[in-house]
Amino acid sequence: MNNETYSQANPINTGSPIAAITLPAIKYKSGKRIWYAVTLPYRVLGKFIHTSSAKSKNKEIIQTEIRNRFLDPKHKNEIKDYIRSEEEYTIPPVTLTSFEELDFRPYTFGNETEEDLKLRFDSIGSMAGIVVLPIDYEFECLDGNHRTVAIRELAEEAVEYIADSNMLLNIVYEKSPKKIRQDFVDVNQNAKQTSTSINTLFNTRDKVSNLVVNLIDDIAYLNKTTELLSTSVSKNSHNIFTINNLKSALMEVSGYNSQATKTLKLSMELAESEEYEEQITKNVTLFFEELENNEYILGIMEKLRAKKLVDIPEIRNKNVLTSGTGIIVAARVAGRFVEIAENEQQLKGYFRQIAQFNWSRDNYVFLNNIIGDENKILNSRDAINSATKAVLKSLGYVSPEASVE
Repeated sequence: MNNETYSQANPINTGSPIAAITLPAIKYKSGKRIWYAVTLPYRVLGKFIHTSSAKSKNKEIIQTEIRNRFLDPKHKNEIKDYIRSEEEYTIPPVTLTSFEELDFRPYTFGNETEEDLKLRFDSIGSMAGIVVLPIDYEFECLDGNHRTVAIRELAEEAVEYIADSNMLLNIVYEKSPKKIRQDFVDVNQNAKQTSTSINTLFNTRDKVSNLVVNLIDDIAYLNKTTELLSTSVSKNSHNIFTINNLKSALMEVSGYNSQATKTLKLSMELAESEEYEEQITKNVTLFFEELENNEYILGIMEKLRAKKLVDIPEIRNKNVLTSGTGIIVAARVAGRFVEIAENEQQLKGYFRQIAQFNWSRDNYVFLNNIIGDENKILNSRDAINSATKAVLKSLGYVSPEASVE
């Protein structure tokens, strides 16, 4: 048994002249201001927070009262759907403004005086205690407007989804509407949006993203040559495709125009049918397995094994297949073959034809569509549609509907 002694906190006077509630809280310093961190159960969150409403066409806007963006019902509903569908959901803290100074009562130890408390707070930067709030108190939402409204509506519509959850609230005392607006800008401009590549790599709850990640894990050459974080392959990189190139290819092989259709549509279809998901996985896997036999991809892999990485950009510059535009064309052609193939063996043969096709930038098939001036690759919708028709025709497939709209 150790000889350490522990000081017991003194009782806190929680009395109030009006009806009030007490909340455990942390008082802390940040940015030369005093903030408070408290938690509230989700089911009562909406009762204490004033949120902005959706913009009304005929309602006059009072400029001095604008302190937050208008509510976007679509975004709010997306949050509700997320909470309903994800059992282990992650909701960031909400940031609030209080127009009145909060009644914070710290825990004290022994015979601490007001001066002792001040010295302790200044040296540590935080202290525990309670906040006493009038029972009808209302904070202004600085960041988390849509989260709060979504949770408030769920508390009325389907409380079982939020019954056991608590929200962390960070609260600052501020009276100036001008400063509150500035706080809103500061909170949002410092919250960097995640890139599309990061979303694909990390958001494996999305069925399409999950298939792409599995594809990279299961096919060796993709595992070694896929750019996972950036949205483009740099000029001197040894990589072949970005993770989003693979996502686009998956969409195209599945029969969707990756330039015109959001992946959510395919994800929903995959979620509805395991059999369909297995078939799409099989088709896309077969496509990329056959594509490995393409002369340019073989050349890149050979240079990679020989550790001659400086030679890889030159190989990429000679062909269109190892570009974001080229892989869309190849995958769109593959998607058309998926429609006409009578069995897996025949589909494998079609995919082999795609891999063995002449994807050189010098191939006349690509002139005046995806190859422009100075041998540059173009990526417009019309260019890709035209190139797809040209490749299909060269492979012996002619159809007035050669592009997927």
